[in-house]
Amino acid sequence: MLLAIDIGNTHTVLGLFSGTELIRDWRIHTVRECTADEYGVVIRDLLRDGSGRRQKPTAVIIASVVPPLDSVMREMCRTYFGLRPIFVTPENLPGLRVRYREPSDVGADRVVNVVAALAVHTPPLVIVDFGTATTFDVINADGEYVGGAIVPGIGISLKALFSHAARLPSVDLVRPPHAVGQTTEESIQSGVLYGYASLVEGMLKRISREAGDPSTILATGGFAPLMAEVTEAPLVVDTHLTLRGLCLAHRLLQSRP
Repeated sequence: MLLAIDIGNTHTVLGLFSGTELIRDWRIHTVRECTADEYGVVIRDLLRDGSGRRQKPTAVIIASVVPPLDSVMREMCRTYFGLRPIFVTPENLPGLRVRYREPSDVGADRVVNVVAALAVHTPPLVIVDFGTATTFDVINADGEYVGGAIVPGIGISLKALFSHAARLPSVDLVRPPHAVGQTTEESIQSGVLYGYASLVEGMLKRISREAGDPSTILATGGFAPLMAEVTEAPLVVDTHLTLRGLCLAHRLLQSRP
């Protein structure tokens, strides 16, 4: 049993693997102030199966973009599971070729996304991860990670709008019936979703001009299914891409001499 943990700025996604099969997954809030005990109690309870028995992982692998929580997770794994977790970095994955000017600057989640994408799809590829930030990651025809782009995520954009415009109401982020909204709520939904769709389409066109047309454009992250509905870009949604990448990364690291 492998416990894969993807620690993002807003949410932490966990997946339990039996071999290479993802058998359960969860999404919890990332809380930087939480202690190892608080995370341990939550994760231990999540690992109960249908009969109430706790499933105990035999290994833990982590991709983290929240450095203050790294030591917390190390302590949690040691105290609650008696395990020493493996943290993924761009430098410790065998076979991964990173052409970023500073390879260590690439987020661990982006690294494992590349690993998962290359295991299934033929490059060149683009991966769009709709998380707290929206990231575009480009893999060339030789399977090398060559760079990408980072923009504020949909959730951040929506919060900024509400916090700086006192008269605008909070709205549910659902697809509006038309681009031209007939109410304030529809207008916000249109502006955020269709506007963001245009951003995605525009970035993909620019990336294609610089790096060539990708064979596949993968979309992952919490907003991926919604964005696939509203954009004209041919997004292939894989909501478990990062977890599968962590599982593959664990196998690569275990087979390392």
